[in-house]
Amino acid sequence: MQPFRARPRNRLLVVLGFAIAAVWSPTAATASCAVVDLEAWKTADVVLVGTVTSVANNDRWAQVAVEEVWRGPDQPAEVVVKGGGADPGMMTSVDRTYQVGVRYLFTLTVVGPDLTDNACSGTTEAATADIERIRPADARSVSAPDADSSSDLGGLVGLVLLVAVIGGLLLATVLLARRREA
Repeated sequence: MQPFRARPRNRLLVVLGFAIAAVWSPTAATASCAVVDLEAWKTADVVLVGTVTSVANNDRWAQVAVEEVWRGPDQPAEVVVKGGGADPGMMTSVDRTYQVGVRYLFTLTVVGPDLTDNACSGTTEAATADIERIRPADARSVSAPDADSSSDLGGLVGLVLLVAVIGGLLLATVLLARRREA
């Protein structure tokens, strides 16, 4: 009995199959967390409580309505939290995904201008954390800017200038008319 020999054409098909599978599969890194630190909020660069209002980049980037800042610099009423890289085809085992409408306790790292997160950071849904018990005494509330605030005169400036110009033209017309009569 002769040993089994693969035909060259069959070998080529197998090699091509593996090459196509390697090219078409999304890139994935093989990192993972040993243990998620449940008290990471004590040491993170920025800690905030907020609700996800929209997601992008395969649910890895979240637009967040910020309610409170527990640690780090003050934050605006809305921020973007990046739980993964910018390339939608590049996935890692530590990418974090978010759900719209869910309230989170975010434990974030500042990288340049970005607030970044990952599956090892300690970010958790606020419903599973005892927020009332662990909230620090110096937690700061964040409120959305009041659109009809009386201290905002930006919308009135144009109107005031228009009235002043029209009033000035009317006054000049009346003065010229009186001068001609005299």
